[in-house]
Amino acid sequence: MIRDGEVFEDDHLPDPIVGRNRHMNEVTDALAPIEEGFRAENCFLFGPSGVGKTTVAKAAVRELRREVLEVPYAYVNCWRDYTRNAVLDQLARNLVGATVPRSSSTSRLIDLIKSNLHGPGVVILDEVDQLRGTDVLYDLHDIRGLSWIGIANREIDLFADLDDRITSRISVAYRVRFDTYGEDTITEILSRRARDGLGPGAVNEDVLARIARLSEGDARQAITALRVAVRMASQEGLSAIPERLVEDAVTNAEREVRQKTISKLNTHQRALHEVLTEEDGLIQKELYARYEETHDDPVTLRYLRENHLPKLEHYNLVEVEWDKGTKRYSLVGVDHSQSTPGQL
Repeated sequence: MIRDGEVFEDDHLPDPIVGRNRHMNEVTDALAPIEEGFRAENCFLFGPSGVGKTTVAKAAVRELRREVLEVPYAYVNCWRDYTRNAVLDQLARNLVGATVPRSSSTSRLIDLIKSNLHGPGVVILDEVDQLRGTDVLYDLHDIRGLSWIGIANREIDLFADLDDRITSRISVAYRVRFDTYGEDTITEILSRRARDGLGPGAVNEDVLARIARLSEGDARQAITALRVAVRMASQEGLSAIPERLVEDAVTNAEREVRQKTISKLNTHQRALHEVLTEEDGLIQKELYARYEETHDDPVTLRYLRENHLPKLEHYNLVEVEWDKGTKRYSLVGVDHSQSTPGQL
């Protein structure tokens, strides 16, 4: 049934981009100075998961590189490369193609980038709010010709710990804000993926519309659900997806996306998740105490509250309820009817 599986991968970049014309225009406007040989405007993309932020950023750079073929470009996932040195190492290797000695210092990496970047360049910093310390933003601002597209869920999470030195330099950056997709847009996205990736007659519009409705504006969730539905139908020996499989496909897709997200957690977020796996329904102070016992280098309660816990909420890994004036955290996808607070 699947003709081209790459169409359903997370890093697939469609052409054209559906439902994000305004956002594309704003990002390409920010990058436009590069076409004249000048440094582009820095740009931040804010919005919930699955609304096309990374897709728009990559597509805007793709359009730029169609106009200016030699524009140096790099993509950094700050969830994986979240330290200052890790980001600079990625840029030295992938932005300017430098040979990076093992265990290079911050200053050495900056020198390599500066000496090898000839003219304007651009870097996408995905999950930029996951950076452990934001000095690297100051470093990037200080590299002549380099601009960035920063992607995050919420502006408040990114700017909470910025010092005045950094804030003053990035406060003028473009802000592009994304809301959730409508059902019609999700349906069109799915229809294009089905046309490009599936055989003729594999799915009808009613099935796509129902997947879109149940995915509640999250394109990543919807695309995963379509792929899961194809797999389920194939296992039954069917040549098309029946509507009866849609609800189970969406539920299984939610589980699959959740597991993939868990696999990307940094050590602090993973520790929090593991604590709640063992003892669900903890208030914030209890959760922090358990986390502090399990992590070798724990952050402060304030940092945990302002950075790591919101990220777990944004990615639908934990849910929060108020209990007598304090927050109580529980894992999403767990049957809490069979447990009491503090117990699974």
